[in-house]
Amino acid sequence: MMDRIEFVGVRGGHGATTVALVAAATLATRGPSTISAMDPVALAAVAGASSGDLPTHLTEGLILVADQSGAGVVDAGTLRPCLDGSGPVETGEPDVADETGLLRVAVLRGPDYLGVRTLAGVEGRAVDGVVVVAEPGRALDSHDVEHVCGLPVVAVVDHTPNVARAVDAGLLVQRCQRLREFDRLRSWLADR
Repeated sequence: MMDRIEFVGVRGGHGATTVALVAAATLATRGPSTISAMDPVALAAVAGASSGDLPTHLTEGLILVADQSGAGVVDAGTLRPCLDGSGPVETGEPDVADETGLLRVAVLRGPDYLGVRTLAGVEGRAVDGVVVVAEPGRALDSHDVEHVCGLPVVAVVDHTPNVARAVDAGLLVQRCQRLREFDRLRSWLADR
């Protein structure tokens, strides 16, 4: 049984905030859910919510909270702290890879060579799996990621104009359950 999922971008701009938000909104359809982020203002913006005081209700059953340790889903920034050995950035929390009930999932857009190379350099149990945000026309795919990195790809999210429009309009939380691009992420979460 998993108590918390931490999504971490392989690098900035890979979609960790979007994936974390959709995961939390999906879990909120089963019961109350909380989400936290290294940058709660950015997460609130993607959710189309005010970035005022926390906690903030993002949608029915989903609350953005300040305390990462109590959140069911965490947008944990990028992999850099995992790679340089510093652990979570400025939180004072223990290395989450050592916690029980926690799943750390890397988010990789492309997939691109540099991202795969970065992931392949992750040592130990710093990452439990990967969500690939698949861009059309890329030479690499999710199978390449699994083969090179030795990590399971838990879901593939298609990077499409529909997703971009939902994010740009601040409507991702309201539309994510209808967007087919997130079907495999929702299926993976259903098994958790």
